[in-house]
Amino acid sequence: MSAALALSGRLVRYVRLRPPLMWSLVSFAVLFALLFAVRWSESFDAKDFASFEAFEMVEIRLSRLETQADITLSDSAAPAPEVPEEKPASFGSEDGSFEALADSALPPRPVFSRLPRYPESMRKAGVEGVVVVELGIDESGTVVFGRIVRPLGREFDAAVIEWARRISFRPALTKERVPMRCRIRLPIRFKLDS
Repeated sequence: MSAALALSGRLVRYVRLRPPLMWSLVSFAVLFALLFAVRWSESFDAKDFASFEAFEMVEIRLSRLETQADITLSDSAAPAPEVPEEKPASFGSEDGSFEALADSALPPRPVFSRLPRYPESMRKAGVEGVVVVELGIDESGTVVFGRIVRPLGREFDAAVIEWARRISFRPALTKERVPMRCRIRLPIRFKLDS
């Protein structure tokens, strides 16, 4: 007796944890009950089918329904919506006199190497990624211009630009140890603490 109760309890729990199965069983039971609840009229209980010969087929024609279309169709292409081109975040002005670092040059080194602040809304959303910023550094180590080369989103880009405005570097040096103007790209990784 207890084995039967345990088995029925497991079956009930199995069905309860699977709602689609439960709905299938309930709808099957309802349809099965309807099958027995419906009583056939006596005219269909006739053993011979001679009475069916008296039926006539009647054709019913419905008038064609015409409705006004909500959407008009045309062969011409719809004009594409104009989306303003978003310029990458930047500051300062690049005058073109900044050179890429040569293999023989020593790259600039940051004096203050604190990373940009993580935007709070992106931290809460759990967004991570990398922003690449291009910086122009003059002979004194001052960041003269900066622009986002690979954006991650407005909030991340704004944080990197704000950081790049305040950072200073030891200038890049040529192989003769002469300070030089240079252009560098820095990848800034935004990673959440685990």
